[in-house]
Amino acid sequence: MRYLVGFSPYSNGSYLVPAIAGRGDEWTLYCRCATPPASSRWRWSEMKTYDVSGQAHERGYGTPDEIVRFGGISRRWP
Repeated sequence: MRYLVGFSPYSNGSYLVPAIAGRGDEWTLYCRCATPPASSRWRWSEMKTYDVSGQAHERGYGTPDEIVRFGGISRRWP
């Protein structure tokens, strides 16, 4: 699953929180879609540009087929 920053909390129960209160350069994603629920930490400097399908944009998250690295060749959505 790939999540779009700025859409938290997500409709599937997942959400982002700053790793350090008051700072926006490092975040923890709590993912409720995993079994068992999981968390991952990332830094703003690790962000990459992606192409996002309309459906994934509406949800705020999507599959790797719906959210592909910018300039990637996979296009399974209109």
